[in-house]
Amino acid sequence: MKFSRLATIIYPIIIWLLSQAYFIWPEFLYLALGISVLLTIALTFLLKQPGREVPWWLLTILPIGFLVTITAYISLQSNMILVQLLFLASLIFLFSYFKSLYYFWSRPDLYKDEDNTVIKAYGSFLVIFFAAADLYGLQSLLGLTVWPIFLIFLIILLAISYVNLDLEHSDKKNIWQFSIINTLLIAETALVFIFLPLSYNVSALSVGIIYYLFINMTRLYLQKALTSKKIKLYLIISYAGLAILLLTARWLN
Repeated sequence: MKFSRLATIIYPIIIWLLSQAYFIWPEFLYLALGISVLLTIALTFLLKQPGREVPWWLLTILPIGFLVTITAYISLQSNMILVQLLFLASLIFLFSYFKSLYYFWSRPDLYKDEDNTVIKAYGSFLVIFFAAADLYGLQSLLGLTVWPIFLIFLIILLAISYVNLDLEHSDKKNIWQFSIINTLLIAETALVFIFLPLSYNVSALSVGIIYYLFINMTRLYLQKALTSKKIKLYLIISYAGLAILLLTARWLN
């Protein structure tokens, strides 16, 4: 087994082990985050191979965004069972992401673009959910003005939108334009939820669903695969999700 393949297995286990120190020394959580980010950059650099147009550093954005936002979200939680589940979710996502990345560069015969798209889609959704929850939760918990945290949310939103829209052979100018448009639209929605009397989880899930709608329709448009049937399907799924979420918000608060 190549060292790079072995590293994709060892890496998420190390991240999970680092996270377990949180239960003994909670302040270690952010030191563990810094170490995890460095390990993520190092592993991505290790896996890179020539022959692909995608720059290696671009592929660090999603896992780093995931680590940063889920760590901040964990700091809002008091239920230790939920915290362990979040650490487990982090392990599963990081392993899936870097296994796909290993195939992308080193084993193209095993690489499946559909699997990578699914991993990026769900990973991006979770990052936006965690980022929005951090925005609403930290603002309420720490009593901070919303704008500094909102600026961080905007940066995360723009970066994740670009990564999710970055198709290997697409026009980069178009990618940036649509990333900015999606960021502005979702940011306006996120601002609305700041003033609604909902829990931070409900508001964040609502923002995540709207992000899922916008980003997937944009991807299909850039791939010239957007049809009226697919538009209706995404609208039905998104509106149904939002309706159920908002109608049950009283019990979720």
